[in-house]
Amino acid sequence: MGNKDTSLPNLILIITTTVFSFSSMVTAFFMLGSQSLIWFLISAACYFVPYALIVAQYTKKYAHRPGSIYDWLKDSLSPKAAFITVFLWYCSYFIWMISLFMKVMIPLSIFFFGKDLTGTINWLNLPPQLWLAIFSILAVFGITWINNRGFQAIFYCLKISGYTMVGLLILSISGNLLLILTNPEQVMTNLANSFNVTSFFKESSTRLLSQLPFFIFSITAFGGLDTIASIADKTKNSRKQFPQAVIVSSFIILLLYVSGIVLWSAANDIESLRQIQSLHLGNLMYGLMDSLARSLANSFALNATQSVFLRQIFIRYTALAMGVAYLGLLCSISYGPLKSLIHGTPSELWSKFSVLNKNQMPERALWLQAIALSGAIVLLSVSNSLLAELFNQLTFMTNVSRAIPYFIVAASFPFFIKKKVIAQDSMIIKSRGINYLLSFSVCACIFIAIAFQIYEPLKLGNYLNFSTLLLGPLAFGLFAHHVYLRLEHKAAQHSQQEK
Repeated sequence: MGNKDTSLPNLILIITTTVFSFSSMVTAFFMLGSQSLIWFLISAACYFVPYALIVAQYTKKYAHRPGSIYDWLKDSLSPKAAFITVFLWYCSYFIWMISLFMKVMIPLSIFFFGKDLTGTINWLNLPPQLWLAIFSILAVFGITWINNRGFQAIFYCLKISGYTMVGLLILSISGNLLLILTNPEQVMTNLANSFNVTSFFKESSTRLLSQLPFFIFSITAFGGLDTIASIADKTKNSRKQFPQAVIVSSFIILLLYVSGIVLWSAANDIESLRQIQSLHLGNLMYGLMDSLARSLANSFALNATQSVFLRQIFIRYTALAMGVAYLGLLCSISYGPLKSLIHGTPSELWSKFSVLNKNQMPERALWLQAIALSGAIVLLSVSNSLLAELFNQLTFMTNVSRAIPYFIVAASFPFFIKKKVIAQDSMIIKSRGINYLLSFSVCACIFIAIAFQIYEPLKLGNYLNFSTLLLGPLAFGLFAHHVYLRLEHKAAQHSQQEK
């Protein structure tokens, strides 16, 4: 498969299955029932679809360039603003990768053994956290090895991840449809219970405010478009196909969320599910699929052995799909943001690490990143309370740090239009007023999300988390600003020496 061998249907599959989260869909159903549909529709109308249109427009102009967000912002705002934003973006993904690599063994353990053994495994009398670190580091180097084999290997992993996720959707949809067909008299009762179920969140002074955390949740359920956009330059006919794929995928993703929540609401009694004591947010996805298989077994009067077998199929395939999804996600986020940082930003910064191997991959940078990730995992496996708390704070600060680049991308869009970076006839949406409205809508949603993230620990009196949320992005930004100033100073010195 060539480096550009990516068809439009494959792009739609990859974008859809990367952004769509099966876990978020079933969590939404469990937390708020069919009432969650309102918040998903609001989030889609005010945030996701407008943001997808903005990304589609940027990729229509810049999809052939390797810098993604840096290229988008360099012309719209300034090279300095673009560098600081991309640096902040990469740092937030680096911290997220640490936690993802330490979680990837959970679905794989469930797939192979039928349950999560990551907290109890003690082979050779070694503690569980050491084995978790070993397997996580093996995953880090395995993903890095795949990435160094070229974009075609990353694309293949993303495609396999997409197919397994489609299989999980088929399993979930067919299971719920069978329940509806075998128990049609319960559908309206289930839908009524789902619509009237109490919020999973604690009530506050008004019902709207009590469900505001779900608005934040529904926004995060539409995340991931930026990572796929960062590898748009590797796709076939990128400036034409990628924007089309983004727009088509955005509506498919919304349809999957809406139809999924409706099917789960119609086929299952949400009140009965909430009464299952073993079911909680930590194991919700596997627990709901297990409950679905149990209900199907009862509907078709299967014996105990057949029931256990059916439940194992549902649980283990869910684990397989999530494990493969983790690996596909890690392939893309361990390459895309790093590529944007070292190939989009000024080359003087990364001259030693931007050299490409025979597969056109920044091999040195990828292995250096793998070593840094492995070092962080080793430090965390020591179980030092100070290090654990430090990582918790770093993770906490990325909640805002990951949102800020989205805000800046949306806020830069009016400047992109005003500076006429692209001809008016080439715009996806010709109306300047509508484009400004798209930008304002996305910025307003992200501002609300960031403000709530900052206000929540302050309300609870957790001043450490409050300070971390404020100071973390500021520290990353100031460091990036310092690095850029040094780069400008070196460039000026080099220019004077040439004269």
